[in-house]
Amino acid sequence: MKKRISLALLTFSVISALLPVASATSATHPVTNSSCSTKGQVVVYANKKYTCVLSNKKLVWSAGVKVSALPTTTTTSLDSTTTIVNQASVYTAMMTKPHQPVGQNGGKDDYRCFLIDPKFVMDAYVTSVQFVPQQRAFVHHALFWTVGASSIPTYKKLDDNGNGWSCFGGVTTDSSTADIASTLAGWAPGRPIDVWPAGYGTRVNKGDQIVMQVHYNLLAALGGTVPADLSKVLITAVPAALNSLQPLFGESFAAPVELSCPPGVTATLCDRSKALADLAARTGSKAANVEGQLLMLCGQDFLKPVASLTSTCDKRIGQSETVIQAGAHMHLTGTRLQLILNPGTSRQQMLLDSNPFDFDNQAPVTLPKPVPLKAGDVVRIVCTYNPGLHLLVPQLQQLPWRYVIWGDGSSDEMCLGSLRVTRP
Repeated sequence: MKKRISLALLTFSVISALLPVASATSATHPVTNSSCSTKGQVVVYANKKYTCVLSNKKLVWSAGVKVSALPTTTTTSLDSTTTIVNQASVYTAMMTKPHQPVGQNGGKDDYRCFLIDPKFVMDAYVTSVQFVPQQRAFVHHALFWTVGASSIPTYKKLDDNGNGWSCFGGVTTDSSTADIASTLAGWAPGRPIDVWPAGYGTRVNKGDQIVMQVHYNLLAALGGTVPADLSKVLITAVPAALNSLQPLFGESFAAPVELSCPPGVTATLCDRSKALADLAARTGSKAANVEGQLLMLCGQDFLKPVASLTSTCDKRIGQSETVIQAGAHMHLTGTRLQLILNPGTSRQQMLLDSNPFDFDNQAPVTLPKPVPLKAGDVVRIVCTYNPGLHLLVPQLQQLPWRYVIWGDGSSDEMCLGSLRVTRP
């Protein structure tokens, strides 16, 4: 169904992509008699078919049964430390032209989207994704969405023959009605490869293409030059016709951010209204409006926001599901992020406590044991910040003090949490 993506919904789709797809430490293939989640699931690996069966009242993977007429199994080595095991195909999609990151209106960030084509030759399930940034030191994060055939012409026009398009606040222009088919993956520091657990995958269709959003952080140059970038993504996928995988879904959580300058600090941008105008100039009005949207979504007064070192918001779960993974994302002054199930009740449970939050290690966490959620359950996100880190982080030392709110820039902040779940 084609519809214009509202800013609030777009915000949460971005969250879902940025945060976990799967833990890089998860099992990469079925092992006979190891646990599985859904009876009847089928996974084909290394020319053998494994089925999730009930044995001694437990769901386990069966012994592998050899099958024929499968694509050849190969192993692709990406560098001395990384290997992708390919049971079907590794698809490569990359930028067609180098991009020279440039900030706008004095900003130090560049959000650039590109339409890239992995040339999927069949309907398939994605089982791992690896982003390979050519200029890793300057990439803050990257996000990926699949695009169906009907919307590809719209994105080709935006892509401008491989030059890409500016996409602060989302992947489409305000006037675009093209659909993003589905969230595929996201990359942030500390996430070399996203590997789906055995028995899980994300469906892609033959001919689908990908919108890749790259956030370039020009502050990382520390006054020097930023080189042009030609990045790519490697996608491992197995044939849908031979595999019955369980999809993972995203539950996203966000809270508004209101950080005033520390006591005694005076600067032009310590005034919230001036800081908001500066944010709009650097990232565009659409991106700058997200903070107001979040204040309203979280039941706070967007006309009279209250500055605080802690950001929080409650979200009610809409249907029964089971949590498999959790992840956190903040920027350079974030120190802790928590996701709390049913806070203040007898059923309170900590789903994630990223303490201390480490911007350079944002790999998602696989829960020790899946946690069931019921419709009506509440998950609270709580983020804690230390604006004093402005004095300690070299990237922030280059900038004047400011009132910090939710924003796309590396010197702005975010409070993002996500759960990856299975559903009945």
